[in-house]
Amino acid sequence: MRLVRTALLVPWLALAAATHAASAAAADPALEEAKTLTGKASIEYDVGHFEQALELYTSAYQRYPKPALLFDIGQCHRLLGHYERAVFFFQGYLRGQPDAPNRPLVEKLMAESQQKLDAQQAAAARPAADTPAPATPSTGEVTPTQVLAAPEPPMPASEPTQRPFPVLLVAGVATAGVGAVLMGAGVYAGLHSQSLANDVSQVSAQHGTWTAQDQSNYDSGKSSATAANVLYVTGAVALAAGGVLSWLGWPRSQAVTAAIAPTPAGASVALVARF
Repeated sequence: MRLVRTALLVPWLALAAATHAASAAAADPALEEAKTLTGKASIEYDVGHFEQALELYTSAYQRYPKPALLFDIGQCHRLLGHYERAVFFFQGYLRGQPDAPNRPLVEKLMAESQQKLDAQQAAAARPAADTPAPATPSTGEVTPTQVLAAPEPPMPASEPTQRPFPVLLVAGVATAGVGAVLMGAGVYAGLHSQSLANDVSQVSAQHGTWTAQDQSNYDSGKSSATAANVLYVTGAVALAAGGVLSWLGWPRSQAVTAAIAPTPAGASVALVARF
């Protein structure tokens, strides 16, 4: 009879122990809250929201500090590029759980994070090494380094080429204009003299009576011929002088060529400018 009671008592004791454990777990609100936070953190981690996952894993560990959460926190830091923090939490995970089944993986992640941390620190130190040292106070002496590093003095601005006085150009153009007018007058006088000479020649050829008008035409023709010659010569000289003055007064970047060519009625002047 005693054996039967003992056999019946054992299942009741096991059931009571399980019930006590379940009630103890249900009575720990920190564990339940940590489980809720861990579940939310896993969802954020899976969709790549590592900042949110890190906050949730950290809150879960603060409520229920289990070493497994340190691994999850280290993973979030590693994926966010916080390699120094990642190494710190991976080391904490292995300290809290030295016989962790994923220890080889954790050690590999620690080594990779350390390498990337060293690269970051080297890159941050490189610009500081490239920064030139501050200049030392001057003692009044110039060192060879200062001579080589001294900036070259600015080159003086070249003075603009001074152009000839424009009065020469104006005077040349005016003189050439006067010469052209004189030669034009000479052409007119020559034509008038030629016309009178034709009239006189016609009277002479016809053996007509020489009249006072014919004498007047003859004298006028001689005067016109003389005036034409004077005007030709004077106009040519004026044109030549005007050409010379214009050439002297013309800007040096330009060239002017003057040419005087004889014509049946007198002379012509050609001015050629080359820019």
